[in-house]
Amino acid sequence: MIHIGPHVSSQGSVSFAPLRAKELGATGFALFTKNQRQWRSPELKEEDISAFKKNILDSGYSPKSILPHAGYLINPASPNEEMADKSFNLFMDEGQRVVRLGLETINIHPGAYKEGSMEDGIKRCSLMVDRVLEEVPGLKIALENTAGAGTIIGSKFEELDAILSEIKNKDRVGFTLDTAHLFGAGYDVKGDPDGVLDSFFSRFGEDKLFGMHLNDSKVPLSSNKDRHESIGLGLIGKEAFLTIVRRSEVMNIPLILETPDENRWKEEINEFLGAVER
Repeated sequence: MIHIGPHVSSQGSVSFAPLRAKELGATGFALFTKNQRQWRSPELKEEDISAFKKNILDSGYSPKSILPHAGYLINPASPNEEMADKSFNLFMDEGQRVVRLGLETINIHPGAYKEGSMEDGIKRCSLMVDRVLEEVPGLKIALENTAGAGTIIGSKFEELDAILSEIKNKDRVGFTLDTAHLFGAGYDVKGDPDGVLDSFFSRFGEDKLFGMHLNDSKVPLSSNKDRHESIGLGLIGKEAFLTIVRRSEVMNIPLILETPDENRWKEEINEFLGAVER
């Protein structure tokens, strides 16, 4: 069985997230452990942590089926000292929340270098990843590929490889592949989804794929834009996703729907689960 489900809300309490995922028939899910657009949030309450762990167990999930997403304010590649400090503190806080919840991995965007060279941005990103891993024992980090707009790093496998090569704690770092980002960055997941995945695995190995975000795209190949669409309604098309979820390499990682229409999530989940069972 594949671990598939949407990015569910944790509004009200983080403990509600697994229940919301279960209602949709999801076998995996993603969540934010705090408000993703605020630098500071209240500490997790012990009762919420206990309830989250109980709901995970009762709903049949495990840490390997869940992929928490870090907030969007964090920029690991920032050249600005104040922004870098704030990003590190928030990154570390979110990593600690993940571990306290009994989970393993946090998903994060590599960030934007804003000014100067991409190489310098890659070094700053790698350094921050190592610093967070040193401060948060037990945490793993999944760096998400990007669509490549502006000075955002991580749109090409070569860039992800360069980030990884600078990281000391390589065994605790892997990647999340977002299909809409791949498509925007020029990887033809519509025409050759197997070829794109094979290219990734030949460079990094199967063990470095920590998760996937399954999103169709509103924008064309090589647009360098990030615009998600519901599965089958975008320019990638349903068949590519059915090919991806049948790959043996994705059977034990979270496959997360970040598609825009929540009313279609249950249908999308059921279709993918059915495709794998056939």
